[in-house]
Amino acid sequence: LVIGSNDYKHLPRLTTAETDAQSVAKTLKNKYEFKVKTLINPKRQDILDRFDDYREQLTGNDNLLIYYAGHGYLDEQTNRGYWMPVNARPNRRSAWLANTDITGALKALKAQHVMVVSDSCYSGTLTRGLSIKKRTPDYVREAVSKRARVVITSGGLEPVADKSGGANSPFAAVFLKVLNSNDGVL
Repeated sequence: LVIGSNDYKHLPRLTTAETDAQSVAKTLKNKYEFKVKTLINPKRQDILDRFDDYREQLTGNDNLLIYYAGHGYLDEQTNRGYWMPVNARPNRRSAWLANTDITGALKALKAQHVMVVSDSCYSGTLTRGLSIKKRTPDYVREAVSKRARVVITSGGLEPVADKSGGANSPFAAVFLKVLNSNDGVL
């Protein structure tokens, strides 16, 4: 599932999120033969409906990668992070998608492995409070055999850049470079 949002109605418009999503979707489909669903400028309901579709469709033999490029927000009073769909409004949470709702939806999926790649401000709140306890060489083999949820984020608890002079965000440019230069197991 690849999500990219530029056309915000009540927040500043982004420059590269749609292009980032389309570039990632193309690479995943053409180089890695993923079955790709793309949501461009979705509302909160669109994202949640897609998560529910996956909850109904995926089995323990499936793996899922979710790529998100769009606004993120940290509510400092509650210390909670959010993805901001295109219908999100400042100071009105009805259209925001809480990171706790995202992680809850991921836990409910039957898929063996789920990876979230989030290129948004404050995306580090997706993993807040989590830590990897094992760091041995056998950890990867052990993790592959177990049900796992992995998150890669463009930043911690701070804003991240939307553009750097190229067609993609700085994070997406590096992510795409790694994906496109890979010739083996990644």
